[in-house]
Amino acid sequence: MSPWFTGDALFRFFDPVITLPLNLFIITRADVMTTGRSNYWGTLSEASLVWLIWSFGAALYVQFHAHPELVAEYPVLHEMYSNMRDLWEHYIAHYLYAGGAMIMSWAQLFAFRNQVHGPLPTTTKIVWIIGTIVYGLLLAGVAIQFPDGTKVGLVYSILIGSVCAAMLLLNRKNLKLGGLFTMGRRMVIQFYLGACILGLLIIIIWISIFGFLNRKGAGF
Repeated sequence: MSPWFTGDALFRFFDPVITLPLNLFIITRADVMTTGRSNYWGTLSEASLVWLIWSFGAALYVQFHAHPELVAEYPVLHEMYSNMRDLWEHYIAHYLYAGGAMIMSWAQLFAFRNQVHGPLPTTTKIVWIIGTIVYGLLLAGVAIQFPDGTKVGLVYSILIGSVCAAMLLLNRKNLKLGGLFTMGRRMVIQFYLGACILGLLIIIIWISIFGFLNRKGAGF
């Protein structure tokens, strides 16, 4: 590994190259992108509204994803970096990049709110389950990494998990409990609900051991 860049910095630098195309692929699978209402919000079509929300989140995600450690080793910039690090890296950049990812997720929930999938083939079910687990671990990991992130993660997991549950139970689409306990019939909503539940459990376990300290505060 180059002495100029930490592994964390390089991961954050290249991560959008993988994450954004994957998010874009998912959002284009929504039925509303091709068959949505023409005048859903004023003159905006349903698809246009989804694209606006998603692209705004994507812009925030990419713009604030690059880690300030990329300039930490340059002597000319080191003093400037030290002065702005606490405010910019620990609060503004972290939360704007995370906020962009959240907005993309909200766009997906909105786009897939009425969509029913499947029955899914076995391979798709396995990939869907693995993806849910990975995203749940990511939610918890981001919450543990950021300053005050455990508090934000706790609230966010409960809030978005509750919204997902309500989207299923209040818009059942002729499925028992809205497909809550099916294997992916409401694939995207169940994906985020499952991830929020897993993330919430991990955050609660972390808080029970380390309190509301983040990873650095806990000595890791």
